[in-house]
Amino acid sequence: MHKSSELFDAELMALAKSFTHVFALQRNQTFDAGEQIAVQLWQEKHLTTRSTNTPQHSIGRFKSGFSDNNFSGKRWRVYSHMLNDARTWVMVAQPLQNRFELADKMIISAMAPIIMTIPLLAVIIYFAVNRGLRPLRSLSGALQRRSPRNFSPLVLQEPAIELVPMVNTLNSLLSRLQAAFEREQQFASNAAHELRTPLSVLKINLHNLRKETTSESYVQRIDKLHEDTDRMIHAINQILLLSRTNPEYFEANSTQIDAHHIAQNVISEMYTSIDNRHQTIELIGKPQLIPSSEFALLTLMQNLIGNAHKYAPIKGKIQVIVQQDEDDVLIQVDDSGSGLNDNEYAKVLERFYRSNKHMAQKAQGIGLGLAIVKQIVNLHHGSLHLQRSELGGLSVQVHLPKTRKEEVSSAKV
Repeated sequence: MHKSSELFDAELMALAKSFTHVFALQRNQTFDAGEQIAVQLWQEKHLTTRSTNTPQHSIGRFKSGFSDNNFSGKRWRVYSHMLNDARTWVMVAQPLQNRFELADKMIISAMAPIIMTIPLLAVIIYFAVNRGLRPLRSLSGALQRRSPRNFSPLVLQEPAIELVPMVNTLNSLLSRLQAAFEREQQFASNAAHELRTPLSVLKINLHNLRKETTSESYVQRIDKLHEDTDRMIHAINQILLLSRTNPEYFEANSTQIDAHHIAQNVISEMYTSIDNRHQTIELIGKPQLIPSSEFALLTLMQNLIGNAHKYAPIKGKIQVIVQQDEDDVLIQVDDSGSGLNDNEYAKVLERFYRSNKHMAQKAQGIGLGLAIVKQIVNLHHGSLHLQRSELGGLSVQVHLPKTRKEEVSSAKV
């Protein structure tokens, strides 16, 4: 608007000077100047000449310069020019609407190319960014398609120069992870296997020594050593189980397993020990298939039922439930033991944690049972919940999906 006003104001000044010479020759006339300009000539404040689109009164001020006024149904820009004799005034006016129209045209002319090229620029930017991110998406896809057991170096077809350092760093990390994973697996497996044989021999020797010993004090000490040896063998077995409950082993041996049948087998194996303590055990449910491995599900049942048997009192009750719960299979084991305090439900899922109540009962264990259960539940992408049982002790509820899930959900307490 400022630029258009400068142009039109300059035009008005030029017109005013041109009309000065015309009016010097022809006066006392009324003429048609069109719609885009209005003219008046005043001599000693008497209107002598005007265009037909102007009124009888002055369209501007008797003062040199510009002003804005209304007449003939429009808003006008008026320029007043005084002649040299100081008694003659020429007033020239233009509609202000012309200035707005010119400004609109200038804006449209300037912005139209930009507005028209924005969609084209958007398409160009989209394809440019898409092309630039293609190597990164290729790397992401290669990582997503990888098996959890695959630690081999990444190989990309024509990788971008910017991604070469990242790929090299990832390959170095994969190599270190593979070495660390193999060391962990070998250590746990080798340590457990190497210790089981001498401990079994030690247990046999203690058994033979007890038969040969007649002293009551020595018999008690040997029995104590026998208990400690059993405790150590149990700990080694638990560590070996923990090392085998990993995603790689689970995926390699996964198939459809009947959880109810596994529970029956575990109860059958433990029934002699359960009967020796005059405990009653009840299995409720029917066959339920779960995508799992027989080892993982067997280990889970052994730890759940074994814990219930261990911490339930003599003549206590154990209840095992295997049934469908919506899209999951519910495995619930209740006992009539002393249970846990409310603040211990989360702690007992940690490795090597033992409740004060259980330690006071002098029950055999090292605090790995429920930690192994939690790890197996996570392998199945299920959930784990601990609460007080209606039998008075602990109730462990495990929900395992009947179909495979891609995302791992953590155990809930």
